[in-house]
Amino acid sequence: MKKHHYLICLLSIITLPSNTQSQTSNKTIYHTSYIDFNKNGKMDPYENPALPTQVRLNNLISQMTLEEKAGQLLTPFGWPMYVRNGDNVELTDKFKSDLSQKHIGSLWGFLRADPWTERTLKTGLNPTMAVKATNLLQHYAIENSRLGIPLFLAEEAPHGHMAIGATVFPTSIGLSSTWDPALIQQMGKVIAKEVRYQGAHIAYGPVLDIAREARWSRVEECFGEDPYLTSQFGVAFVKGLQGTSIRSGENVIATLKHMAGHGVPQGGHNAGAAHMGEYELQEVYLPPFKKAVAAGVWSVMSSYNEVDGIPSSANKYVFTDLLRNNWGFKGFVVSDLFAINGLIQHNIATDLKQAAYKAITAGIDDDLGGSDYYGTIVALVKSKELPVAILDQAVRRIVALKFEMGLFDHPFTDEKQASPTMSGKNTDH
Repeated sequence: MKKHHYLICLLSIITLPSNTQSQTSNKTIYHTSYIDFNKNGKMDPYENPALPTQVRLNNLISQMTLEEKAGQLLTPFGWPMYVRNGDNVELTDKFKSDLSQKHIGSLWGFLRADPWTERTLKTGLNPTMAVKATNLLQHYAIENSRLGIPLFLAEEAPHGHMAIGATVFPTSIGLSSTWDPALIQQMGKVIAKEVRYQGAHIAYGPVLDIAREARWSRVEECFGEDPYLTSQFGVAFVKGLQGTSIRSGENVIATLKHMAGHGVPQGGHNAGAAHMGEYELQEVYLPPFKKAVAAGVWSVMSSYNEVDGIPSSANKYVFTDLLRNNWGFKGFVVSDLFAINGLIQHNIATDLKQAAYKAITAGIDDDLGGSDYYGTIVALVKSKELPVAILDQAVRRIVALKFEMGLFDHPFTDEKQASPTMSGKNTDH
């Protein structure tokens, strides 16, 4: 790619002052009718808003290198990608390196703030700063990568966006006590706005695990032990988050957690093996996911556990034969955090390369954590152990939703939509 003179200017403004709107020195790629993402001075088919998604997707994939394709499957941690100095936010060298070297396609938890991330009121992002930071992030990704593919930003939101200034609702076990799906749908609508108005696109939730092991430490994340109630609440939550169109600017992609059998681990140990037969799996643990898929959910997360000796992140029967071929799921599947690496601990893979092969051929498209598919997928394709068609299929599933959500037409967020406390502005409560 040519090094245009405006990139020199761009590097000098990666700090975003709190009293300014997000901005860019790379003005020449932003046109009235399109964005010149690949910076070649003309409108390519993937840059043309008037063309159908599949036409744009085909054109983009035809221009991508093997490494760029593999990068779209990576979702590393988001909070290390910025540093806050007072009221200023700067992108870190780690982000710039991951973008240029790994060609990352998504981030998880860029806005997250909790003891684990060590993001506080002083070091994290309130909603006003968050939307400026996500715009800064997208500007940099578009202007400093060869094809300018916008990033997907995924956030934890099982009972409210896990971020500063967002509304915290009761955990799922408390929500289930309402017996009111309409209320859950309204809650989903609120959460979607608070996530989307800050520049993120994917909400990790609802949790549809059936909790039938009281010793398990994550019972509060679930709607309880009943598959019917969980199904009704799951559908309502998905409808609230996704609305009638994820292109609306105030809806997000919902991600079902955790498929499947996660709520009955042996001994109550998180990620422990789940012992059940096919009948129980189909009658108790899978119905909530099936109902949510029928309602149009766009994303599903695999679980840590194994069922009948097969870990979820290597279960082709569940994620290809059942989820896609039988139920008709059209979205993408993301692993739970480092779950692909976990296949080694499950003793079905001898190394990370073999674990990555088992996961992607089972139907796991997106690597949450961003370290398990990095390097391994490229190596598998180059050694001809993995057909490039399987990689292309995973890329299509993810990037198609970037087009459907409008990220290639309107990648930035209106900064006027955010306020210092989202819950104070949201009139849908």
